[in-house]
Amino acid sequence: MPRRNWNNLVRSVLFITIALTTFLYVRYDAEMKERERALESYLATHYNIPEQTYSLDGTLGFSGYVYDVTFTDEPDADYSFQVTKAVDGHRIEYKQAAGVSPSRVSTFTQ
Repeated sequence: MPRRNWNNLVRSVLFITIALTTFLYVRYDAEMKERERALESYLATHYNIPEQTYSLDGTLGFSGYVYDVTFTDEPDADYSFQVTKAVDGHRIEYKQAAGVSPSRVSTFTQ
């Protein structure tokens, strides 16, 4: 194969790789934000917890999208929630608490 064909092939593969990576990152970021909004809405409607009293840290794990909620008055404890898509919106499930003596466990397990 002439050198010119190899150069075109390398450029094409590089372009496709960059385009695909960009698309996947944008999709991942949009999905994270959508599920974060669903969790914020869930906490506000079911537990009457305002958005200003906690911070969220989301990750994509083996079991799906998992968010750690850290409250400002309880900075040494994290509460994990799994957010999955459902037919009627999102399904949110409390998973576990970690850290130094989390006091809101009974709130989320009822």
